[in-house]
Amino acid sequence: MATTGYNGRDMTITWDSSVLTGVRTRGVTINNEPVDITTDDDSGFRALLADPGTRSVDFDVAGITSDEILIAEMFQAIGSGDHETVSLALPTGNGTIAGSGMVTNLNINGSHDGAVEFTCTILSSGTVTYTASA
Repeated sequence: MATTGYNGRDMTITWDSSVLTGVRTRGVTINNEPVDITTDDDSGFRALLADPGTRSVDFDVAGITSDEILIAEMFQAIGSGDHETVSLALPTGNGTIAGSGMVTNLNINGSHDGAVEFTCTILSSGTVTYTASA
């Protein structure tokens, strides 16, 4: 019987060659935004150009602020606009999605009875690649 599914803890996200720590959730959104070329000749139905207008990849990460160095690096990155290598390694040898990215959102929050948490969004800039596992 084949096993299906993967454990999300096996996914790792790397920023500037360092695996991010204290992470609870991580993900990637791949966009292929179409170009709308609808005219009155299309009888009210939308028509899309075959080639996309913008391709993009958004990396999202959230966790516990257990690493002051990570928070300092993300804070510096959001202020500088620097682009660094970002990658998401998929679980159990399913490959890696990687490219250059820029931190565009850093949120640090906490409640009176809980851990201080963070969320971070990294947007791709330039080509993003998928590398299959060997």
